[in-house]
Amino acid sequence: MSRPRNTPSFVSLLACLPLACATTAAAAQDFADDARFEIRLSAFNPEANIRFDGTGVATDGERSEDLAAAGSIDSDGRWRPRGELAFHMSPRQSLRLNYYDYRRDQSWNFDGDWVDPGNIFDEVEIPGEPVEIPAIDIDGRLSFELASLNYEFAVVDAPRFQWALGAGVTHATLEARGTGTSTGTGEVDPQWESFSWKKDGTSPNLHTRVSWAPTERLRVEAQAQYLDTRWGDFIDERGHFERGGLLVEYLVTERLGIHVGYDWFRLKLSNDYRGSFEAPPETGVGTVDVAGKLTGEFKVHGPMAGVTFRF
Repeated sequence: MSRPRNTPSFVSLLACLPLACATTAAAAQDFADDARFEIRLSAFNPEANIRFDGTGVATDGERSEDLAAAGSIDSDGRWRPRGELAFHMSPRQSLRLNYYDYRRDQSWNFDGDWVDPGNIFDEVEIPGEPVEIPAIDIDGRLSFELASLNYEFAVVDAPRFQWALGAGVTHATLEARGTGTSTGTGEVDPQWESFSWKKDGTSPNLHTRVSWAPTERLRVEAQAQYLDTRWGDFIDERGHFERGGLLVEYLVTERLGIHVGYDWFRLKLSNDYRGSFEAPPETGVGTVDVAGKLTGEFKVHGPMAGVTFRF
């Protein structure tokens, strides 16, 4: 069951932008020079979508059948911490550290039911008595942490506009764990199971950033990162990671600012599979070979808001 969203803090920061403009418009301060350090502390409120796709072909050597299946899980999130540190070594060169995470607890419940095998397929009559399916409760947690450090060089460095390219390293941790219980029936005893899966690693990445300052107090910035899972040791499956962010920042004073924005990232993985099984003897089919491809996509996106410190 999804928790209700907690958005007042994000709305309040949005409302602060015009107020800050009105109260400080008359101040005669020069914000044209970049600070040596910039720290952005934000709250990030993400939504997550997990999608699985599978395709394949089953064959007994004479006949073939195409296979396909897909499913998805959607969930809302809570406000999570997000941080960014920029160290400007020169007007064109800087180091940029980004960190954010996603964490979500989720529960699934099934109250149990009776199923009649003869009603599963309309075209085929299957003999048998109704079967009782027990009630099942599953509690799980999915978490994702990401930290990246990038060196960037400003290819274009104008008074109001800057475009930088860079490269660096990304460390990611992806973890899933949960427990499941069933009440049992007259034929099946109650059961309890748990699972835990964790993967982390480091990979080189590519980075770009565009910054535009329509006024000396206002700045609009976009960032993007990309990595291929084959570049590092994060995970064995083929895939790639993409991240993008858009931010609007207003400097209340020379050293203090407020910002709002939107962040998005996606991890997409794929793997080939191959196997075989023996069909029941009465079918006369024999051995069936199956080969195909499994694809998984984990996408997180949501608004963020916070404060900026410059010194």
